[in-house]
Amino acid sequence: MSAAEGWPRSRWGGGGGGEAVLRARAEAAGYRRLLRARAAEVEALRGAVGALHRQLEGLRDRRSGELAKYQERVAELEREIGEAEAEMARCLREYPALLRLRMALEAEIAAYREMLECEELRLGCLAPP
Repeated sequence: MSAAEGWPRSRWGGGGGGEAVLRARAEAAGYRRLLRARAAEVEALRGAVGALHRQLEGLRDRRSGELAKYQERVAELEREIGEAEAEMARCLREYPALLRLRMALEAEIAAYREMLECEELRLGCLAPP
């Protein structure tokens, strides 16, 4: 039936109802294929997003572990620095005492050297030439 007979015309064509139905079915099939393709793309992207989230979590876990290890190493180095500073302070406190002892020993050595030279001179004068 046509528009004159009371039936509205379809948007796909005029009087050939079978042809219009075939075109509509083909168009619907194309949309269904397109919809399936888009659905497959969406699922693939969801999988990729999930994989990226897992990878990100793995990286976060690894970074957290490395950060803890570095913080532990920093604390260890700070302890070593503190120990080295304490040792240096101890050495600086001992240095003046050691310096005084050295000077006293050098003075004693000089005194013994002088006594030895005097004794050598005295013995040299007594001995026949």
